[in-house]
Amino acid sequence: MVKETNPTVSVVMCARNAVMYIGSCIESILNQSFRNFEIIVVDDASTDKTGNLIRGFDDQRIRYFRNEEWFGIARSRNRGLIHATGKYIFFTDADCVVAKNWIEEGLKCLEDADCVGVEGKIFYVSKHYTPTFSDHIMENRNGDNFMTGNVAYKKSVVKGVGGFDERIFYLCDRDLALRIMKQGKICFNKKMIVYHPRVTLSPERLIKSAAIIENRVCLFKRFGEKKQISWRVVNPFNLAKILFPPLIFVSLFFNKFKTEDDFKLLPYTYIYAVFERLHVWKTCARERVFLI
Repeated sequence: MVKETNPTVSVVMCARNAVMYIGSCIESILNQSFRNFEIIVVDDASTDKTGNLIRGFDDQRIRYFRNEEWFGIARSRNRGLIHATGKYIFFTDADCVVAKNWIEEGLKCLEDADCVGVEGKIFYVSKHYTPTFSDHIMENRNGDNFMTGNVAYKKSVVKGVGGFDERIFYLCDRDLALRIMKQGKICFNKKMIVYHPRVTLSPERLIKSAAIIENRVCLFKRFGEKKQISWRVVNPFNLAKILFPPLIFVSLFFNKFKTEDDFKLLPYTYIYAVFERLHVWKTCARERVFLI
């Protein structure tokens, strides 16, 4: 394959110990209906054979960069931006598979519509999959999520706002989008499709995910964004669980419990709520924000 000297599109993805998934991801990108692109893969100090798998592809459009120490997702994405040469930057994740016309559909918005970015649909497993309680759902069916699993921007705009904020370990993609929207519109294209594989939550992973709420507090401070916040109360139902623990059983009526993994998680939802609240208060004290 002859390397494109002036690619229109740079597809940027980050990978860490992604040997199980990244092969399918790269193959889906190489099979695009639009051909003038490069793939920038930033390997964030993987300890498995991710690098060997990537180097095994015989396609010069793939450019591989390895961090010798762990950078984290925001810093790794910024490294990808540094090496990107295309006019447009398309983001996806190493564990995703993109539709054959993914780039083509994204470019229709970026080139024809009055917008500086475009996000597409992310289906968790498939269009018709029904998740249960233990599913770690990564999905975007209706827009307004701006997840880097399926989003594209004009490179000049991304660089103009300074790229990803490396102080944010999660939701750095949303923070970037909110800053970009001050420069122009981000469109939603329902035909720009990506699929995310099934991920099952373990108790440990559930508890660790409580730290995500810290970045919700930061986005509230920066942009006044009130997702998961009502009347300055962060996730009110989780706060109610702490005050009245039997409320954890309400989940049995509003969530789908079908598998053993589902029922194993139920008692840990109380621990999750406690850790989440501690993260909220710690971040509020640090950022000098009043939230409960």
